[in-house]
Amino acid sequence: MINMKINPDAVNPILGYKLDPGEPGIASSAPASLSIIRVLSQETSNLIAFKKQAAINGGYVVYSKISLDMQKRGAFLAAVAGKTEVKIAYPNENKDENKTNNNNDKSNKSEIKKLEDLINKLKKFLSSEDNPDIKKELENKIKSLESQLFLLKLGKNIINQNEQILGMIFTAYY
Repeated sequence: MINMKINPDAVNPILGYKLDPGEPGIASSAPASLSIIRVLSQETSNLIAFKKQAAINGGYVVYSKISLDMQKRGAFLAAVAGKTEVKIAYPNENKDENKTNNNNDKSNKSEIKKLEDLINKLKKFLSSEDNPDIKKELENKIKSLESQLFLLKLGKNIINQNEQILGMIFTAYY
């Protein structure tokens, strides 16, 4: 009888991870069998932190994507790295205009102008975007804003403060 020993580290190796500079979290190892949950939890934490930071600064996330780099390690398909991509919209803050516009009609016209400007900015950003997922998200947001603009022009101000996307868009890759 042949005595064959299987090394458990060859079947389920321990993978070491490091964080990007400035990235919050704890750099720890995980066996290949648990690597996906380990990397996904770190990237999810990053996404939550970006959403929180955007909310604190008066913006919100209009697109987010978490990617995992998957490779075979031992007997498992393992996550060897992760990436969180975020696009955030920040409102234009024209405080002087907001203070002087107490009349609903003036305020309504101001909102219409801001929405029209935002739609134009999003269309310009859409024309320069190559990623099909981001393009689809932007197209959906433009359609939503155009619907809101149409209703606003009819005099029905249904724009919820949390849904306003007034401002410029910038891209943050983390």
